[in-house]
Amino acid sequence: MDGGFGDAHAGAAGVLVGGSEPGPVYFDVGSGSGVLATSHWSAYDGRHGRPRADALRAVCACGWRSAAEYPLDWSAIGDRPL
Repeated sequence: MDGGFGDAHAGAAGVLVGGSEPGPVYFDVGSGSGVLATSHWSAYDGRHGRPRADALRAVCACGWRSAAEYPLDWSAIGDRPL
């Protein structure tokens, strides 16, 4: 249920690297013109030249960003793909 707002108010976990939100990360899946992009927090793991997330915060598709930040403890998460 979307609360009647549709895609205008879709929430997610926003990634913070050095205090700001980075752009999406890209995955080259081989030859061809298709390149996949994502902003899912787990992709910011520091591998393969990608930035490593320091913290997360709540974000909304409408542009709202929470002031609260939640530090990521990578030692607790582990350095394995999710």
